[in-house]
Amino acid sequence: MSTSNDTGLHLSNQLDVEFSSGGVVLRGWLRTPPTPGPHPLIILAHGLGGLKEWTIPEVANSLVESGFAALAFDYRNFGDSGGNPREEVDHAGQIEDWRNAITHATMLPEIDSDRIGLWGTSLGGRNVLAVAALDPRAKCVVVQVPPISLDVTMTALAFTGAGVDEFYRVLAEDRRERASGNDPRYITFEHDDPDAEHADYWATFGKAEQRNWNRRLTLRSFEPALGTDIMFLMRDIAPTPLLMILADADTSGRDQLAAFEAAGEPKSLLMLHGHHYSVYTEHKEQAIAAARDWFVEHLGQRAAAE
Repeated sequence: MSTSNDTGLHLSNQLDVEFSSGGVVLRGWLRTPPTPGPHPLIILAHGLGGLKEWTIPEVANSLVESGFAALAFDYRNFGDSGGNPREEVDHAGQIEDWRNAITHATMLPEIDSDRIGLWGTSLGGRNVLAVAALDPRAKCVVVQVPPISLDVTMTALAFTGAGVDEFYRVLAEDRRERASGNDPRYITFEHDDPDAEHADYWATFGKAEQRNWNRRLTLRSFEPALGTDIMFLMRDIAPTPLLMILADADTSGRDQLAAFEAAGEPKSLLMLHGHHYSVYTEHKEQAIAAARDWFVEHLGQRAAAE
């Protein structure tokens, strides 16, 4: 359903939206331009533990100014959406969240259901690649710095400081504890390292970005799951137009380039100088402009008339 939301935005028309995904109520917002509809739509969601308040409003502003509607949502277990355990990344469930967001969009009278694009960043970009390969309702996609293969060794070291054997041992303990009715184990991010790649990005967060940010993820968010490597899906995205926005010092760079090579046409690559979080900081405006222009070219009024 959709209900009015008075946000005081300079852009007209924002509605709160909610829809069901796997029995969980997901919540977000829909922005539409002041021109008559139905409008082409871009659906947006963030990455690992990311919320709809992070970066997405600025991308949506640019899209709405270019004649698109923009729908943003929080994944299950995060932000304003329902679901438990809180702050647990459900990898398969997030892909279903995207597909159910598309379904919801096709039921909105102000949306042109034949012109729906997807924008995802980091893990959200990975989700978008999977959805684009599986769901022909996605007509155009933009992904930023998506991880292609989720490496358990890297995960163990980066998020727990443990080796792989210790990581699996603690995961097994967490499963036993949950089966006994105890709360899940969490990894917390309370102490920011000023030298960490994410530090400059997190430093930009104001009240809106921090409203639903609990600075934690469940340990099981990092557990290996089916679909650890989505390289095999890349060939199935074409003929959906694909723009990949990458950073040359991203730790996933080699896999990302291989994924781009595996994808069919039409496709385009924007390589920026920097690390994983540079697309949100020093290169933010360039990344937003590239995404907007890709959607205008392949999903806008001109493309629809051709």
